Amino acid sequence: MSFKDSIHLNTKLGYFEGEIPVNYQYTLGVAGNIFFKTLMEKDEFIASECSECGTKTIYPLIYCEECFAPIEKYVPIGLVGELYSYTHCYYDYQGIRHEKPHVLGLVRFKGVQGGIVHRIEVKPEELKIGMKVGAKLKPKNERNGGIDDIIHFEKV
Repeated sequence: MSFKDSIHLNTKLGYFEGEIPVNYQYTLGVAGNIFFKTLMEKDEFIASECSECGTKTIYPLIYCEECFAPIEKYVPIGLVGELYSYTHCYYDYQGIRHEKPHVLGLVRFKGVQGGIVHRIEVKPEELKIGMKVGAKLKPKNERNGGIDDIIHFEKV
């Protein structure tokens, strides 16, 4: 079947029995490796900073999405940010349903574009958009240089 023929047959349905196979591996890239190595070794988040326009971004980038200049500078931004939004989830990232919901939130950092989505450990009645939250990290000897080095964010 040619490509042209497949365009005309795009209404033909297909299905998978069981699970849809996912055969890929996500790599962190240069900036991601720097981010997680810094978190693992120095207990701090970093943002990329564009030398052309000054835009700071978390998760760090190797080029600026505003002006497309290459990025070679990464700056520490600490572990404390603001809760920008949140939701209650009954399912974890592996698709397992839990009896009680947990809270996932978007944490943003002052003067920095982007943010980190992660578990928020705050009593439901205390949750408030704009509240200061800080990352609680695993002990250094238990870190592996990944997102799970962050246990959760908690009220500061």
